[in-house]
Amino acid sequence: MEELRKREKELGFTLLTIDVSGSLGSVRKILKEKRIDLPVLLDSESYAREYLRVMGTPTTFVIDEKGGIRCRLVGYIPDLDTTIEGVLERL
Repeated sequence: MEELRKREKELGFTLLTIDVSGSLGSVRKILKEKRIDLPVLLDSESYAREYLRVMGTPTTFVIDEKGGIRCRLVGYIPDLDTTIEGVLERL
Protein backbone atom coordinates (compact mmCIF):
# COMPACT_ATOMS: atom_id res chain seq x y z
CA MET A 1 0.00 0.00 0.00
CA GLU A 2 2.93 2.31 0.58
CA GLU A 3 3.80 2.27 -3.13
CA LEU A 4 0.20 3.03 -4.04
CA ARG A 5 0.17 5.89 -1.54
CA LYS A 6 3.19 7.44 -3.26
CA ARG A 7 1.28 7.43 -6.57
CA GLU A 8 -1.99 9.02 -5.36
CA LYS A 9 -1.64 12.25 -7.34
CA GLU A 10 -0.40 10.48 -10.45
CA LEU A 11 -3.34 8.05 -10.42
CA GLY A 12 -5.87 10.68 -9.28
CA PHE A 13 -7.15 9.29 -5.99
CA THR A 14 -6.73 9.58 -2.21
CA LEU A 15 -5.97 6.58 -0.03
CA LEU A 16 -7.61 6.49 3.41
CA THR A 17 -7.95 3.73 5.96
CA ILE A 18 -10.68 3.17 8.54
CA ASP A 19 -10.13 1.34 11.79
CA VAL A 20 -13.41 -0.27 12.84
CA SER A 21 -12.26 -1.11 16.36
CA GLY A 22 -12.22 2.57 17.30
CA SER A 23 -9.10 2.13 19.43
CA LEU A 24 -6.62 4.94 18.86
CA GLY A 25 -3.95 3.23 20.95
CA SER A 26 -4.01 0.00 18.98
CA VAL A 27 -4.04 1.87 15.66
CA ARG A 28 -0.97 3.89 16.62
CA LYS A 29 0.83 0.74 17.74
CA ILE A 30 0.13 -1.12 14.49
CA LEU A 31 1.11 1.85 12.32
CA LYS A 32 4.37 2.23 14.22
CA GLU A 33 5.19 -1.51 14.19
CA LYS A 34 4.51 -1.90 10.47
CA ARG A 35 5.98 1.52 9.57
CA ILE A 36 2.83 2.55 7.74
CA ASP A 37 2.27 6.20 6.86
CA LEU A 38 -1.42 6.42 5.98
CA PRO A 39 -4.25 8.58 7.29
CA VAL A 40 -6.51 6.49 9.53
CA LEU A 41 -10.11 7.33 10.35
CA LEU A 42 -11.42 5.85 13.58
CA ASP A 43 -14.91 4.37 13.38
CA SER A 44 -15.81 4.43 17.06
CA GLU A 45 -19.53 4.78 16.22
CA SER A 46 -19.58 1.70 13.90
CA TYR A 47 -20.63 3.79 10.89
CA ALA A 48 -18.57 1.69 8.48
CA ARG A 49 -19.96 -1.57 9.80
CA GLU A 50 -23.54 -0.35 9.66
CA TYR A 51 -23.74 1.89 6.59
CA LEU A 52 -20.93 0.53 4.42
CA ARG A 53 -21.67 -3.06 5.45
CA VAL A 54 -18.14 -3.84 6.55
CA MET A 55 -18.42 -7.36 7.93
CA GLY A 56 -14.74 -8.24 8.05
CA THR A 57 -11.34 -6.77 7.69
CA PRO A 58 -9.69 -5.84 5.59
CA THR A 59 -12.38 -4.42 3.33
CA THR A 60 -11.21 -2.07 0.59
CA PHE A 61 -13.42 0.42 -1.24
CA VAL A 62 -12.74 2.47 -4.33
CA ILE A 63 -14.95 5.53 -4.13
CA ASP A 64 -15.31 7.94 -7.05
CA GLU A 65 -15.14 11.74 -6.94
CA LYS A 66 -18.92 11.93 -6.42
CA GLY A 67 -18.79 9.64 -3.38
CA GLY A 68 -20.11 6.55 -5.17
CA ILE A 69 -18.68 3.16 -4.28
CA ARG A 70 -17.19 1.79 -7.49
CA CYS A 71 -15.55 -1.32 -6.07
CA ARG A 72 -15.60 -3.31 -2.82
CA LEU A 73 -12.85 -5.82 -2.12
CA VAL A 74 -13.29 -8.07 0.91
CA GLY A 75 -10.42 -9.93 2.54
CA TYR A 76 -6.69 -9.97 2.10
CA ILE A 77 -5.53 -9.35 -1.46
CA PRO A 78 -1.89 -10.31 -2.07
CA ASP A 79 -1.23 -7.64 -4.70
CA LEU A 80 -3.64 -4.91 -3.62
CA ASP A 81 -1.67 -2.15 -5.38
CA THR A 82 -2.03 -3.78 -8.80
CA THR A 83 -5.68 -4.62 -8.19
CA ILE A 84 -6.55 -1.04 -7.24
CA GLU A 85 -4.57 0.35 -10.18
CA GLY A 86 -6.64 -1.88 -12.48
CA VAL A 87 -9.88 -0.60 -10.94
CA LEU A 88 -8.74 3.03 -11.30
CA GLU A 89 -7.85 2.48 -14.95
CA ARG A 90 -11.41 1.27 -15.64
CA LEU A 91 -13.10 4.26 -14.00
